[in-house]
Amino acid sequence: MPTEFATNRLQTASKTGTSQASSILRVLVSTALMAAAANCFLKYWWWAACYSAWYGLPKFHEQWKAAGANASFNGWSVIVLEFASVTIMYTSIRLRYVNLSPSIRTAIRIAASLTLTVFGTGLLALGLAWLKQSH
Repeated sequence: MPTEFATNRLQTASKTGTSQASSILRVLVSTALMAAAANCFLKYWWWAACYSAWYGLPKFHEQWKAAGANASFNGWSVIVLEFASVTIMYTSIRLRYVNLSPSIRTAIRIAASLTLTVFGTGLLALGLAWLKQSH
């Protein structure tokens, strides 16, 4: 009996370690997606500003069209990368010891993952803007 208890305990500890490593990996992947989204967001701002500045100037008609396409591409890239990051962050958040209904737990997990992703992307965009401006 004691050996069975010890074996079960070791298996539980092994599963916990694996789930922790998996959760850490998901957070790292989500952070990388947030960094890519932050970079696309800064590019979107740049191309949107160029698009606005070149609007109506015949000399810059070709650059204006290219700026519009680049702004659109980077804007959609931000949306797709943020959605992927929210989804991955959602899977890494667990509410095991909370006694709430499943729908409320799901809403809390969605809200938390959305908040973390939006604020994380904002902070990374701020850091990237500062880094790009200073160098």
